[in-house]
Amino acid sequence: MPTVCIKWQKQVFPGIEIDTSQPPMVFKTQLYTLTGVPPERQKIMVKGGILKDDTDWSTLGLKDGQKLMMIGTADEIVKAPEKGPVFVEDLPEEEQAAALGHSAGLYNLGNTCYMNSTLQCLHSVPELKSALLSYSDNVRGNGVDQASHSLTVATRNTFGELDQSVRPVAPLHFLQMLRKKYPQFAQQQNNVYMQQGRRGVLDTADLYAFSNTYIRSK
Repeated sequence: MPTVCIKWQKQVFPGIEIDTSQPPMVFKTQLYTLTGVPPERQKIMVKGGILKDDTDWSTLGLKDGQKLMMIGTADEIVKAPEKGPVFVEDLPEEEQAAALGHSAGLYNLGNTCYMNSTLQCLHSVPELKSALLSYSDNVRGNGVDQASHSLTVATRNTFGELDQSVRPVAPLHFLQMLRKKYPQFAQQQNNVYMQQGRRGVLDTADLYAFSNTYIRSK
């Protein structure tokens, strides 16, 4: 197995073994790993001209230490990206929420699990979210009382927090407005707020969201 020296441009690669039992393409592949010049661009000067893919090694009379010249242009070196990868956890909270495609959860403020579940369900209704976004803080529709208006604004703001945060949201303002509008949610037993059934929450939510507030404001 002869060992040759390859000269390419200003570089010299000594001690390259040629396995003469393999076709010249194998040797060209070796040179590709050293120089970055693809085999199809390599022109290797040997006895009788240029080394071809079907050349018979035995006809070249190669000797150990023989110097061969190669001509060819290497592939362009891939440049490192100007900006490295950005991980979701490194983004601002607003961008994290947009990237993840889902909103945060709600803190349990003490027997508010049914209320939180109802809020999350209503938050998933696109038509309701769209209606709330167009609801003004300062303008009340005809026949809408102040408590209903305040509850609607609190709902809109809570939905906004859910959309913009990846951390749990405390729906404290919503809870305060809900208890103001519907005192049954402020009932206490042994100084602890009583848990309201899920059906009751849905009934009152439907009542204010679809009848007492937005529809009348139109």
